[in-house]
Amino acid sequence: MPSPKALKWLLVLAFIAMAMAYYFDRYWHWIALAFAAGIFCLIVYLKNAFRYLIPGLALILPISVALAISNSAKMVLPAEFIIVILAPIVLIKLWENRKEKFLLRFPWPALWLLSFIPGLIFSELVLVSLKFWILNGLYVLVFYYGILLWRAEGGNFNQLIKLFAWALLPAMLIGLYHFAEYEFNPITLAGIYKPFFYSHTYFGATLAIIAGFALGQISKHRNWWPMAIAFTVLALISGSRAALWSILFMLGIYALLQLKPLWRFALPALAIVLALSFGAYSKIEELFTYNRYQSYDPNASLVEKTMSVTNVQSDVSNIERLNRWVSALRMFEERPHWGFGPGTYQFTYIPFQEKKLENRLTVHNPDSPPEGSGGTAHSELLLQLSENGWSSVVLFCIILGRWFFKGFTARSASKAIYLPFLLGLSTYYFHMHFNNFLNQPAFAFLFWSFGAMIEFQTQSQKE
Repeated sequence: MPSPKALKWLLVLAFIAMAMAYYFDRYWHWIALAFAAGIFCLIVYLKNAFRYLIPGLALILPISVALAISNSAKMVLPAEFIIVILAPIVLIKLWENRKEKFLLRFPWPALWLLSFIPGLIFSELVLVSLKFWILNGLYVLVFYYGILLWRAEGGNFNQLIKLFAWALLPAMLIGLYHFAEYEFNPITLAGIYKPFFYSHTYFGATLAIIAGFALGQISKHRNWWPMAIAFTVLALISGSRAALWSILFMLGIYALLQLKPLWRFALPALAIVLALSFGAYSKIEELFTYNRYQSYDPNASLVEKTMSVTNVQSDVSNIERLNRWVSALRMFEERPHWGFGPGTYQFTYIPFQEKKLENRLTVHNPDSPPEGSGGTAHSELLLQLSENGWSSVVLFCIILGRWFFKGFTARSASKAIYLPFLLGLSTYYFHMHFNNFLNQPAFAFLFWSFGAMIEFQTQSQKE
């Protein structure tokens, strides 16, 4: 803990820096925010309020709003402000608990962050990459290592998720109101959950992961049934096709988990072999060649909208997704070892686009995307390949593989412990191939905290 004299001098220097920044009109708003965060951080630490601020963060994440802090930067407030307050406290606690060797026992997320460094050094836009790296570092530090520390101090993770789930209610009500206002026209789905969620796909993915968690809790606590049903239904009607398919994928995983561990692997393998033997490949090829269902057709049924995922002939959303994937792969081919820099895809992919795949959603100027377009690679793995190179993807797959293997191979005695986290994450395992949300604080919280709980439960069983 810093001495009172050192704290006094830090405050004096902070005031001087803020006054100079304000006088020269350079970065004064950032210094003011950092100063305020430092004061709050000190108060939280001295009052030992870490265990209360984590639940407060869970409650505030779904109702935080992206606001412009400067002409070139935004912050998701108040969530990211609270994350900045918590980050130094987590570092201090890691140091205070160094005998527990948290970083050595749970190294993979930290190693994943280190894999960003070559891409950062060779980045096309160093400042953009630095901001992106710091942001991901804060998320991993607070949502992964912070949750591990909080849980080790006796925190109740189930209550944390309930707080998060209740805080989604304003976005649900606003979305329903806007959708009704536009006479339930599916074209309007993209922005109906603003200002809390910038897209219906992001909102749908969040609902799906909570639905999986709630379903996994039912074997131990029957009172999770209403939440499991409600969030599943809400995910289905969110308008996100990927959310719907991720729910189906999660239910498939749930069904497999009812079998013995060997059959959980053997049955899918056998099904694939049989399907290929009876001409499944030609059927799949036919779906991609002749499907004409449109995702935004107001007259299409839910089944037709769901099946539109294989329409790569006329559905512009699917075509543009292919365009982004091709661009990411071409970028990886050019720089396989360190990529173009963390967070730079949306500014650097345009020259790598496939002319044959260009459509009305294709971006030619990153500062002026067509209405309904924008975004990045629409794939977590391809995004990391293009921005950081192969090392980040390998480490990320190791992280995902560890979590999945621990949950999927758990025997009956420990299955109930892992089930909520595995089912929740399984929705993301599907979703990450079509969208990327780990740079959004609400989703990053669910992803990293679920992984932290899987690791915590594994460590607890060993002890």
